[in-house]
Amino acid sequence: MAGLESKVPNPRKADLQKLRSELAKEVESLGKTLKRPSEDIGGDKVWVGRNARAWHRELEGRHRKLGEQVGKLLPLLDAAIHGEPEHVPAAEARSYGSSA
Repeated sequence: MAGLESKVPNPRKADLQKLRSELAKEVESLGKTLKRPSEDIGGDKVWVGRNARAWHRELEGRHRKLGEQVGKLLPLLDAAIHGEPEHVPAAEARSYGSSA
């Protein structure tokens, strides 16, 4: 009789979609986090010389790595969302709500 149980919208999928929406906004912000300081240092606006160039290279590397890592987040969430069914049995939805 489990097949006769009513189905409801999947709350886990809804939570993942909400998380993705919020994260998409943050990804843009995170992508810009080191861009301005890197441009300022690299553009000789705030600091010049050998040490400034070394710091600029370090900052550029960190900016690139941050972008690479952040760029992996949305595809991971997209895959998780894609793997979730639209509807689940009501008991499963209730169980998810009590464990969250």
